Amino acid sequence: MNQMKYVKHYRHCVLLMVLFLIAGCVTNEYPYSAPGGINDRVVGVGYAVINAQPGNSPEEKRLMAIKVSKLEAYKSLAEQLYGQYLESRGSLRNLKMEEEALVSRVEGLIVGARVVSIKPISTDSYETILEIGRSEIAGLIDEPDRSLEGNLIAGGSE
Repeated sequence: MNQMKYVKHYRHCVLLMVLFLIAGCVTNEYPYSAPGGINDRVVGVGYAVINAQPGNSPEEKRLMAIKVSKLEAYKSLAEQLYGQYLESRGSLRNLKMEEEALVSRVEGLIVGARVVSIKPISTDSYETILEIGRSEIAGLIDEPDRSLEGNLIAGGSE
């Protein structure tokens, strides 16, 4: 009988030690790696189809496609930095969906983005890649009015 008490007591002690060991392994930190240092870059990519662009000649359409792909890359950067506003509307008639609309909007100021490349990716489309550093992003978020003012005084950006 005394041996049964000893075994029971021993089990409780072992269980407590295991619990303390497990509790010692718990952390309050986020388990996934945080964004890296200040040298990290945010990349925006934009695409455009040449034949879908307005223009009287193939050259005009090509230039418009380059411009559109660049604007799409800026839009991609703005989506990553500022987020995207979504609005959904729908109407029912006789308990049937009559019309549904989804509106997306991105708004933000991008200053200091660098063009990495503008290149044709097929015979009929262009790709533009832009990047902006985390240090420039911090400047945009911390001092948006001064960044805009300095950019306007300096003569603009891309």
